[in-house]
Amino acid sequence: MTKPNLALVSDKLAGAIGGAESILYSAHELYPKAPIYTTAIDWQIIPEAYRQADYRTTFIQNLPFFERLYKLYFPLMPLAHEMLDLQAYDVIFSSHYSVAKSIIPRPDAVHICYCHSPARYLWDMFWTYSNLNGMTGFQSYMMGLIAQYLRLLDVTSANRVDYFLANSRYTAQRIKKFYNRDAEILYPPVKTDRFHDEGSQDFYLMAGRLVAYKGYELAVQAFNASGKPLVIIGDGPLLKKLKAMAKSNVIFLGRVSDETLAEYMNHCRAFLLPGKEDFGIVMAEAQSAGKPVIALKAGGALDIVKDGETGILFETFSPQALNQAIEHSEDIVWSPMRIAEHAQQFDVSNFKTRLNDLLGNAQDFRRDNLVSRSSEPKAFESYSIF
Repeated sequence: MTKPNLALVSDKLAGAIGGAESILYSAHELYPKAPIYTTAIDWQIIPEAYRQADYRTTFIQNLPFFERLYKLYFPLMPLAHEMLDLQAYDVIFSSHYSVAKSIIPRPDAVHICYCHSPARYLWDMFWTYSNLNGMTGFQSYMMGLIAQYLRLLDVTSANRVDYFLANSRYTAQRIKKFYNRDAEILYPPVKTDRFHDEGSQDFYLMAGRLVAYKGYELAVQAFNASGKPLVIIGDGPLLKKLKAMAKSNVIFLGRVSDETLAEYMNHCRAFLLPGKEDFGIVMAEAQSAGKPVIALKAGGALDIVKDGETGILFETFSPQALNQAIEHSEDIVWSPMRIAEHAQQFDVSNFKTRLNDLLGNAQDFRRDNLVSRSSEPKAFESYSIF
């Protein structure tokens, strides 16, 4: 297979390495000579293995204090990506959750977009984010005007994408709702060989960025009530608030090494994710360690957790419902081997095989080609879940 002349595009590489960055770097491992275009870079978070990549940033990189004022510059970011010159590339792969898909490709180029989520703060969670940021009165009206402008740009840039990939059924539904586009589901890459069941100790585990939508506050309330031991790994804007509200049975470890995370994952009784995630790589990681996952019956958990077999899905977002799910899980004799086998479908090798096929045969996924085949259901079925 001839390697295409390809460029990789990402939203900012700042804050922390997460699911979006794992997609980017998996693509980079397949195409190590492809340049990486991104909004801006905080070099302190770039893993050593990827520091030598060919990074190319937008003008946002040169604005004052971009690490601290990043949100203030957000209205400029679609423009920043549109100003990137990618006319030399036949294939463009974007890892998008904010503005990465805003680039302008050549008319004959193919743009494949891995969409982690249509921006939550612009669409269905706009009001949630406004409330979390304490916006009222004039501030909320101004944010509404800016969001309206950004939604128009978001939909416009979606029309420049030839082929959408989604990380879960939930994300595919949101792409269909807000962009009116179909998407193939390609689960994110999970390094399942990092985790192994090493027995269960008497503690539950949560891990990830400490932000509101992941349900950390609800979990702390639940464990304050139950008195059961909970370990929380990660850092984020909620850390101070969570520590202030938590009782002594809730332990915060902050940001830890990959080795320490694996150690806690391998030994926990079960992993918790009571919020709504677009996918939730950490849930798949926990299952690769043979651990049941207790999660809200929503979002990516519907793709990852088989209720009663590899975890428990609870329906009501409340501390009482979470504690009932935990009690139910303690009555089940779980099979770590069965859970770990289930997690193998998310292994990084499966992701890379499919992505390599897509990028290596990108011309087959040009939007005009797909549209011309729409009268041939059998040919299109292999490209889309819909």
